[in-house]
Amino acid sequence: MKVIEPKDLETMSFLFKGRNGHRRAERVIHILAIDKINRVYDNSGAWTGADFTSRLLDDIGVSYAVGNAHILKQLPDGAFITISNHPYGGLDGIMTIDLMARLRPDYKFIVNRILSLVRTLEGNFISVVPAGNKKTGIKAASIKGIREALEHLRAGHPLGFFPSGAVSDFTLREMKVRDRRWQDSIIHLIRQASVPVLPIRFFDKNSPFFYFLGLVNWRIRLLRLPSEVFNKRGRIQRIGIGELISPGELSRFPDLPSLGDFLRKKVYGMPLPEEFVPGNLV
Repeated sequence: MKVIEPKDLETMSFLFKGRNGHRRAERVIHILAIDKINRVYDNSGAWTGADFTSRLLDDIGVSYAVGNAHILKQLPDGAFITISNHPYGGLDGIMTIDLMARLRPDYKFIVNRILSLVRTLEGNFISVVPAGNKKTGIKAASIKGIREALEHLRAGHPLGFFPSGAVSDFTLREMKVRDRRWQDSIIHLIRQASVPVLPIRFFDKNSPFFYFLGLVNWRIRLLRLPSEVFNKRGRIQRIGIGELISPGELSRFPDLPSLGDFLRKKVYGMPLPEEFVPGNLV
């Protein structure tokens, strides 16, 4: 069982077609560390949901700790939304599902096409088309995913978002790693859903080299993502949980820009918690 195979690359370019193209695809998969992703995926592929993510993270050698973990005991029984920054580009989604799906097995997460390749998590995914390198909202092709998300919430189930729709950038203007502008379509959905919102913040980042590549070209940076999974081996990733935001508090904001600014500050303004609990003990 593999996430990406040579035949998947064949559909992307004529360079990977035929016998020679197949060999090129195998070399690319090795160079980009996709073969490592395939191996750990295959080791855990018999499981689904939080059982899969826990085994996958253990196989990779990545663990996480949760600050303000007591807030998770106050989650509503029905629908709610989680929002978070997106510093890793995939591993943060796996960790979020690992944390939330153990508390609520009906938890689903809005993901882009890359994460949707992890087929054992199909029950926890709603797939959309990412915004790419443009600062526009989710494309029309994702309307089906947005509708599915609203139906999921209206049925009383929790749902998670990376409101930026893409991995965080290093910005020369701020000299910081930050999400790009959060998508209006996601903010509109949050407003329309009118359910509690749980802010989640990842306090750690990818390597400086990853963000340097982003300054060169976002497509080149994308090729680095598999390697960024494995360079976190043996390190504990820190996740903070913010206070639940009620629908009444959300309704105070008259337009999408003000609501989006408020929600973003709830994530990025979250102070580093004083204490962290190992993720497997939450």
